[in-house]
Amino acid sequence: MTREAADAPRQHTGLEIAMQWADLPAEHLQVALKALEPQLRREHELRMAEQSAIRQMELETLRTEIQDAAARRAHSLMIVGLIAGFVLSAGMLAGAVVVGMDGHVVLASLLSGPSVLALASLFVLRRSDSAQTKAVSRAQAAAAQAMAPPP
Repeated sequence: MTREAADAPRQHTGLEIAMQWADLPAEHLQVALKALEPQLRREHELRMAEQSAIRQMELETLRTEIQDAAARRAHSLMIVGLIAGFVLSAGMLAGAVVVGMDGHVVLASLLSGPSVLALASLFVLRRSDSAQTKAVSRAQAAAAQAMAPPP
């Protein structure tokens, strides 16, 4: 394999050819440089295109790495929201059972009412619309009125 590479004809660059022509008179060198100028221009354009392609590949790799990191952060945030929503909901429901057993029915209804759904949706779904907030407040008011002793 190395023998095949050694047998292959080697292309000289423009500078190497110009160095070989340096021993000749200036007129010959000028003619040689005029003949080599298109080749030098092509070589330069080829190097510029290669550098541009390398830059594009590096940018694409960097863009992919940034997108992967953002996806990992979003996934971590979603998992933390799920865990926090579960812990909060379970804690509120457990608290409602405990205070309900002690006879604090109003507090138990507040802990186990629509506020559990509102907080769980806030942590798990990461959204809270005004319509949902109004519905929760109406449900809380209705629960409070139902628990109030008659006048």
